[in-house]
Order: sequence, then structure tokens, then C-alpha cells
Amino acid sequence: MTPATALSRSPWQSARWLVLAPHADDETLGTGALIADTAARNRLAGVMILTDGSGSHPCPTPADRSTLIRRRRGEARHAVALLTGGRRIVPRFLDWHDANPHRPGSAAFRRSVRQLATLLRRHAVDAIATTAAGEPHCDHAACSRLRCRPRAPRTGRSRFSNMPSGANAPRAGASFAPRQCRQPGARPRFARTAAS
Repeated sequence: MTPATALSRSPWQSARWLVLAPHADDETLGTGALIADTAARNRLAGVMILTDGSGSHPCPTPADRSTLIRRRRGEARHAVALLTGGRRIVPRFLDWHDANPHRPGSAAFRRSVRQLATLLRRHAVDAIATTAAGEPHCDHAACSRLRCRPRAPRTGRSRFSNMPSGANAPRAGASFAPRQCRQPGARPRFARTAAS
């Protein structure tokens, strides 16, 4: 495990960050401090949420499912607005069904890679905060796989930081230690930079 360094004292303090969260609420629980800090310094490129939220509660009818999706989106928008001080950062949703991730290589997975790559390019993202490879929840693992696909726009390289989840949540004042993407069985797509 790499020791955490306060973002203000790291080589990544001026990076443009994207948060890629598996579910609405993971962006807040896992990276709320990063979102607030980078938004305050105009270094937050965006927040992207993988799933639609439809599996967070039982939905006996399609109408119930639609209502739940709208509610989860509204909660995420509200949380991000509070964390960013109303800086007009609106979460983007990839709308995967909860606990039903797309297989790498499928048309839906490739479409999500294109959406992520477009956001990386459009907002000149230097670093991605997302879940770690090896997370036990299938949506968390899917986020990790997805982040390894596109290249960052300016250098063809980017760094990522593992988003803490559950028992791995950081202590107050802790920050992130970006590292290169290493997914078992796949070649690294995010290479080290001179700053690392």
C-alpha cells in the first residue's frame, strides 16, 4: 500500500481530475474530499457514474424502476453540487444496469469507452479517481476495467487513483496516491509520467 499524501503536497495538485464512480453515492463516499478540493481550485474535469441506480432498492414495476433511477440521479446531482459549491459540475451517467456490467469488448462496453475518451479529451484530464482492480463488487471491478481502456488526451498517458470503498475509506485529511493502471491479464494503458 502506498502512503497517502495530501493533494496540495503532491505532484498531482495541478492535475485535472475525473471521478469515475460505479454507483451514485460512491463519488461522495469515496472521493468527496477530492471533488471539493479540485472543484475549489478549478481542477475537477467531471464526475462520471457507471450505473443507473436501479438495483439499489427493489423495483416491482418498470415505473418504480424509472422513479428510482430519477431519484438516484437527483441525489448524485445534489451531492456533487454541494461538494463543488455549485460550480456547475453535473455528473454524467453511463446507465449500466446495477450488478450487470458489460463485458469488455462488447458493443456497450466500447460505447462507454468512447464516452469516457471523449470526456478525457474534451476536458484535458490528467488523472482519474476510480475503484481498484480486484474489488469484489462486479460494478466496482467494471469501473476499474473501464478506466484502463482510453488514453488521456494530451500525452496519451494518464494516472489513476484508487477510490477507497467500505472499510478502506481514508482518515480525515488523507488524500490519494496515483499509480499506473495495472489490470491482471491486460497490458497497461496508462503509463507513468515524469512526475511520478
